[in-house]
Amino acid sequence: MTSLETSMALMRKRYVTALESAQAGGALALSQRVGELKRAGYLIGDMWRITKSGARVKAYRILKEPKPN
Repeated sequence: MTSLETSMALMRKRYVTALESAQAGGALALSQRVGELKRAGYLIGDMWRITKSGARVKAYRILKEPKPN
């Protein structure tokens, strides 16, 4: 399984931050991969999360996948 596939599997289940993706062996530049998925027809939800230290980070989730051709 590639790092993108790992990240996608996580994002199908729940909202995932870039750090969570990297820790699970997924994509390191999650926002870049999300952009690629959007251009490929995926509907991606995003939300801001506040960390324990007060930092705001984006979390992403796959809401709908494109129809196969």
